Amino acid sequence: MEISTVSSIAVLETNKILLERNHAMFSIREFIDFMKGKFDVAVEINAVGEEAVLLYHEEVDENLIPQEILTYLPNPIQFNIYSINDEYEWIVGVALAADTYDPLYLVCLKDGERVYQTINGLDKVEMHKEEMTLRCGRK
Repeated sequence: MEISTVSSIAVLETNKILLERNHAMFSIREFIDFMKGKFDVAVEINAVGEEAVLLYHEEVDENLIPQEILTYLPNPIQFNIYSINDEYEWIVGVALAADTYDPLYLVCLKDGERVYQTINGLDKVEMHKEEMTLRCGRK
């Protein structure tokens, strides 16, 4: 096999991995759909603020991820933040596995108050979901 063929195969495999990762990530389009579907808030794409940070557990604000949920998330986590300011300040944070970019936890704040949260994709969390739901005050 020639070197150029090996390089081409490596590039194709890398692109495939990146596409799979990007597919798993929570995107601006998903944020817009989420806001419309959950809260009936229409969002213009150019009004969305976006930030992504890698956070270790000791850096995570308790208002974003409660300790009882943080315990089950990998350390560190990729945290993507989407925000808009209209009549209210809306912030949606998505905790992703840092190595796979799979969305694991989503939280929505309205004017700094948690109005929605959901857990996704962790076997450990699924096993303890009922217990955690009770501790988080959701029924």
